[in-house]
Amino acid sequence: MAIQAVPDYEAAFADSIAQFWVIKGKQQAASDKSGRGDGGTSGSVRAGKHMDPFESLIREIVTDAGITPDPPPADTIYVPGYYRETKSWDVVLQYQGHVLAIVEAKSQGSSLANNFNNRVEEAIGQAADIWKSHERGLLKSGLRPWVGYLMVVEETSKTVEPKQLMRGKAVPTGMAPDPIFDGKSYAERYAMAFKRLDQERMLDATCVAITSGPTDYSYPDEWMSINGFAAQLWGRCKHAIAVLG
Repeated sequence: MAIQAVPDYEAAFADSIAQFWVIKGKQQAASDKSGRGDGGTSGSVRAGKHMDPFESLIREIVTDAGITPDPPPADTIYVPGYYRETKSWDVVLQYQGHVLAIVEAKSQGSSLANNFNNRVEEAIGQAADIWKSHERGLLKSGLRPWVGYLMVVEETSKTVEPKQLMRGKAVPTGMAPDPIFDGKSYAERYAMAFKRLDQERMLDATCVAITSGPTDYSYPDEWMSINGFAAQLWGRCKHAIAVLG
């Protein structure tokens, strides 16, 4: 029996990176023209939609794997939470009434020092909430949720410069931070955080990319590429087909 291989999605991911920058540029220009801009890139971030190409790619991966997801009830799907009423995830796919995949797709540009911890805490909280919601039967699905995270970090001098461990900050005696973070850039720390979430089974798959422009991107960790992400998502799809037909 012929075994279908997982396609190479690097070209498609590169195209998503290019679209990401085009959309951000248009949104920033519109924000500046309307007078809402602040001279930075916050206008393009607030406008949203710049992660749409990656969300479309996730759906393409599922389709390539042989799945036609159930039609969504609305543009924005609110998934029941346990520690809160609901959470709107970026990609929510169902198959024959069962949860197929839930994915968050986020980017990080400016204000890294202020937003890095917030973004990581947000990912931890989302994962904890969705698993507890599933455990308590709130998702009404016979399949275990498949939860992924796709992160795009914009490359700046602050993104890639090494950071000393707890420089200028006091910590209680006996509570030294994990030395693995010492000398790591924000981009590397993002990769470390999401890899650990993957290793602890809080997330099923993660993809982290750093990009400096429409034609340039790389992965801080080779295990967190789009092809690795896609292979794991294909596995979920094939499992669903085997069980549900």
